[in-house]
Amino acid sequence: MARNQLLFSPDDLLTALYETLPDPVLIGDRNRTIVAANAAAVTAFGYSEDELLGMSAEQIYASPDTLRDVGDAFYPLGKEAMRLHRQVDFRRRDGSIFPVDLTMNRIFGSDGEAVGVVALVRDLTDIMAAQVEQLQAEKTLKLALAAISEGFVIFDAEDRLFLCNDAYRDIYKLSAPALQPGQSLESILRYGLERGQYPDAGVTTQEHEAWLKARLEKHNKPSEPIIQRVSDDRWIQIDEQITPENFRVGLRTDISAVSRIKSEAERLGVILERVAQEVYVVSIKNGHFVSCNKSARENLQFSSEEMRGFTPAAINADLSEDELAELIAPLVSGASKLLTFDAKHRRKDGSTYMCRMRLERLDDVPEPVIMAFAEDISERLEFERALERKQLEFETLVQDLPDFITRSRPNTTLTYVNENYARFTGMNAEQLVGQRFVTFAPVEVRSELLSHLSKLTPEQPIRTMEQLMISHTGDRRWYLWSNLMIFKDGVPVELVSVGRDVTESRMAREQIAAQSRELAKRNDALGQFGGIVAHDLKAPLRHIRVFADLIAEDVGTGKTDDLADFSGHISDRVEALERMISSLFTYSQFAYQTVKPVRFKLSRAITEAWENLGADVLEAKARLIAETEVEVYADPDLLTQMLQNLFANSLKYTDGSTPPQVQVDVEVGEADVTIAVEDNGIGIASAHVDNIFGVFQRLHRDESQYPGAGIGLALCRSIADSHGGTIVLDPSCHTGARFIIRLPVAQT
Repeated sequence: MARNQLLFSPDDLLTALYETLPDPVLIGDRNRTIVAANAAAVTAFGYSEDELLGMSAEQIYASPDTLRDVGDAFYPLGKEAMRLHRQVDFRRRDGSIFPVDLTMNRIFGSDGEAVGVVALVRDLTDIMAAQVEQLQAEKTLKLALAAISEGFVIFDAEDRLFLCNDAYRDIYKLSAPALQPGQSLESILRYGLERGQYPDAGVTTQEHEAWLKARLEKHNKPSEPIIQRVSDDRWIQIDEQITPENFRVGLRTDISAVSRIKSEAERLGVILERVAQEVYVVSIKNGHFVSCNKSARENLQFSSEEMRGFTPAAINADLSEDELAELIAPLVSGASKLLTFDAKHRRKDGSTYMCRMRLERLDDVPEPVIMAFAEDISERLEFERALERKQLEFETLVQDLPDFITRSRPNTTLTYVNENYARFTGMNAEQLVGQRFVTFAPVEVRSELLSHLSKLTPEQPIRTMEQLMISHTGDRRWYLWSNLMIFKDGVPVELVSVGRDVTESRMAREQIAAQSRELAKRNDALGQFGGIVAHDLKAPLRHIRVFADLIAEDVGTGKTDDLADFSGHISDRVEALERMISSLFTYSQFAYQTVKPVRFKLSRAITEAWENLGADVLEAKARLIAETEVEVYADPDLLTQMLQNLFANSLKYTDGSTPPQVQVDVEVGEADVTIAVEDNGIGIASAHVDNIFGVFQRLHRDESQYPGAGIGLALCRSIADSHGGTIVLDPSCHTGARFIIRLPVAQT
């Protein structure tokens, strides 16, 4: 056999490639009928080979528009069009849609004429999913870096900035303009040196170079954290590591507070010595006083030397040494860090006084100690006894108040309620204590109530809110609650709430607000009508006056040739004026009609609006695509009128080459229902998006081609506004007009 002789023919090779190719291959004839398909195509589309053969290409395209676009570009096969390559959507046998990369080329016969088409289909589903996953990962990384409070930075193997977060830029504010990806660390440091970013780097060029050299050496060979001052009062700690890929990852932590601890500690002794509260330091090792401040020495009448020879039991008039040791044992053992109790102290002269003690174990010192703060509460105890006497008086008062009064734990568990609150719930006070008052609030306001209470802080412990409440008899009332959270050492311990019935005042406010909105609406309408009378209605009157003057002039001179023409012009203007007045009447009927919303299926309004245009629909051979069982909360008549106006525009504004098609899509969100009305007409230029909703705003002045008075969209806007919703033109739609209507899901 000759060396270059093939063991197989080219046809055999092509057949093998066709059958084994992992991507689907389809072959079609001149009429776009599939005449051959490989195994991959059978798998991808879900049809059997017999089902695919003889099938029209129309059945596998996801959209008629895509089919038409491909056909326009590639058919008929005789025209001069090269290989086609684009991304389209195909439809499988089960109806699912998948994106593909489509490549098409002609198949030529022996006579050189194109006889068919070969299409290579590459499924992009996994590729697009991977792209989405990558974008999500990048977004997650950015969010994570933004959430880090410390400065974070990465330099690549060439010591060029790879990325850094906003916290890093905030730390190096003077150097921020130089923090651009690709900039070397040395160039960034030099930029900062020139602008005084590093106060400890000196002022001369020699000092700057020495500082720069030392900094780069530590950067290239990181070992221990570096402390760096970046402004007069800001210090940071630099932690750096080198990755196996020779990237340098750095973390910048603000330690300004730590750097001030030393100087603050030096002042602490002076401060403690001068405070009015008694302060003691007790050694855990031997149980004796280490020191005490001036207030403690003066109150107890002992000197510093005498106090250092005592244990706490020596000045305690109530507890023996064993009892006191048992009390503070958790602190000594380290099982607890904090202890509070009341004690009676004995002075040197034998007199006593009551103290409130706060003991805290300190371990971050050379030798563990207990720091004790003692507050003389003799006067406070007397005050508390007086307060107890007032308590009974208070109880009598609050029971007679018409307001609701409750006390509860921070988690809303009731510890006290007055009789008025109890009567509202239909329970007695004893039954309510121990229950969470949040359970008595309507379900729809509970999350708002809990959010309101969570915002009570030591800085803002009191807030007010209006809350809907339902009595045990079903009566719905509004109460203005004043909630006061009581804090102890920054921890919430009790919630005191007072509720006042504001139902009548709320209803009055709502009525006033509604009247104000209605007044504003009427004033706006008055302004529009004023403008219309001043401009639009005067235009035909001016024409009538001109032609009337011309008639009078011709009559005066005996000329009669043009009278019929002038009279026709006057008649046309009178008719135009009558149409405008009739349109204004229609607009006033619907635009300012009182809204009477109910729940009903949107399909009802769509059907009625389309049927109201029955004659126009038949004449235009129009088609409506709308399948929805969504319920809306609106005025049925007004919503039908709005849809009818939009449908009428879709039937009217066409180029006549294609029957009108109107599609209604609905999407229900948490807050509103979105209704999209789209047609295949001539569309509206984005330049007119802001003025198409005005009264008498017409984009087409030739009424013989596109008749109308220009109030349809103005009426749609007014109806949407009256429902608390919106209507806008979608400027992204370029194959017709697409209006987006948003209506609230529900109104109360």
